[in-house]
Amino acid sequence: MAGDRVEIAGVPFAVKELKVVRESDARLIAHLHEADGAAATIIVADRISTAAREELSQAGLAWFDRRGHLWVRAPGLFVNTEVSSGSVVPPRRVVSVFKGTGLDVALALLVDPAKPQGVHAVARQINRSPGRVSEILSELRSQGLVGSDNRPFVPELFWAVSEEWKPRWHPMQQVPPPEPPERFRLSGTLGAVSLGVPVAAGPAGGWPRLYVVDDTDLATVVGAYGSPSGWTGSEIAVCPSRYGFTLSSSTNRDGFLVASGLIIALDLALDRARGREILEGWDPQETSRVW
Repeated sequence: MAGDRVEIAGVPFAVKELKVVRESDARLIAHLHEADGAAATIIVADRISTAAREELSQAGLAWFDRRGHLWVRAPGLFVNTEVSSGSVVPPRRVVSVFKGTGLDVALALLVDPAKPQGVHAVARQINRSPGRVSEILSELRSQGLVGSDNRPFVPELFWAVSEEWKPRWHPMQQVPPPEPPERFRLSGTLGAVSLGVPVAAGPAGGWPRLYVVDDTDLATVVGAYGSPSGWTGSEIAVCPSRYGFTLSSSTNRDGFLVASGLIIALDLALDRARGREILEGWDPQETSRVW
């Protein structure tokens, strides 16, 4: 609660409790913190976005994300660790908001971020049940990632999705033929270069990373071309979002449909340092710039 204090390593910290801290919130907090004389303060919130964490840390503010991460710097002490959130951990459905249908909903909002979205329109778009879509939108609103008209807050929603974007890549001994053409979506460095992303493609970037829509296609391709040894650099994975897989770009490279710019951007965001720098320099043609 506002005004509370806690002592850490002998240093008294003022405690500021918030529901959600987005990047823009963190910048304002950091500005006010500096204006107030930079007194030791710890920010406690249910969700602190990755970008907001960086802003708070750079400003010298301690923070605790109730999802389970603590960052504190004090004289003689530096803590940056995952911690057990105990009884304050959100319910499981909140933790899993970006799993399955949740990812589909988030991507549907990010595809057209300026457009207010209705529950039934989103449900039809991603072919999911209106009830589950409504539940997810409600949770996204409570986490400060979506407005009352279901328009996403950007870049906050994008970066929240990027934290849960976890494709599992499988090595392939050789590149499969692009047949049938709807089976694959090209991502990785080759996909990025194909969409005009300003990224240098070295020798390792010459091998394709391919997405398929489900485990059945994955098993088929891995069974024919996968190999635990003799890896050439080419990889394959199930796209973390079934709806995201359908969002192919209009670009074709070597017979492969290139994944949408939104999916390419999420893959780039997996590299927290270099990927973010690359995204800052990319002005996409077919995709809304939501990062």
